[in-house]
Amino acid sequence: MTIREPICGTAVCLGPLRVANAAEWVRWMEDPETTRYLYAPGERPRERFTLAVALDWGRRVLADPQRLVFAITERAVDRQVGDARLVPSGRRRARFSIVIGERAARGRGLGGEATQLVCRYGFEQLDLEQIDLEVDPRNTAAVRAYLRVGFERTGRRTMKLTRRRWDAGQPAASDLATRRAPAA
Repeated sequence: MTIREPICGTAVCLGPLRVANAAEWVRWMEDPETTRYLYAPGERPRERFTLAVALDWGRRVLADPQRLVFAITERAVDRQVGDARLVPSGRRRARFSIVIGERAARGRGLGGEATQLVCRYGFEQLDLEQIDLEVDPRNTAAVRAYLRVGFERTGRRTMKLTRRRWDAGQPAASDLATRRAPAA
């Protein structure tokens, strides 16, 4: 499942995931810099991420009524640079994950802003009480971004953000995002 209308921040918009971008996903997954923190140490995918695999993955996640997937688009260039997911894990909780696939989009705060927008959506639109994530502790840039958003460590590889913590420390919606797409 995906959203219908874009949700925009200063630098990125969350929008509907489209299988038409599957060739981009394949290119991202062929980049070792994209995948180096994607899997647990010693773990690798069972098969190569081909266009057929990407199309199958895209169709499955879009058809899944539980999993919510967002395309992340950089506003300045109107190009998808990654994707993010919220997967329900019971009792008003969800598991968050994100990939910034475009190499040129990394290290510029786009993932942090997208994380903040997804969390806002989770708390305000889905009425979540907690968002959890798993992160490779060697991915220090991601850990810093999650901490800036308000996540706290719960283990060596795990972090959480509670509604209470979110409500206590987040900027007003008007300071972060508008609810409209960028001008065409």
